Amino acid sequence: MPTIDAKINMMYPPSAEGGVRAYASATVDNCLAIRGIRVMEGREGLFVSMPSRKAGNEYKEICFPVTKEFREQLHGSVLDAYQQAIAQNQTVQMYKQEQTNEPQPGMQMGSM
Repeated sequence: MPTIDAKINMMYPPSAEGGVRAYASATVDNCLAIRGIRVMEGREGLFVSMPSRKAGNEYKEICFPVTKEFREQLHGSVLDAYQQAIAQNQTVQMYKQEQTNEPQPGMQMGSM
């Protein structure tokens, strides 16, 4: 199996309609880079959408995995990277919140 390095480039907050949650890129075996991969939210949850272009009334994927096994590996890598980015973002937010809740030195109220 080839090695895949997936990275999340941009993330978007969830909305009522669903849609794009993130943009990702992936590098396969340090030989092929794929940009413009989208993490989408649909009725049945998250899925990966490969880069595509509009052709008439439909969209055609520009690049895509040829085998089922590679498709599963690529999509799994992208979704794993998305979950890791969410976890990292939550950790950063919690840290920032803790920092703002701690009293600052010299700012404590004294007793009278």
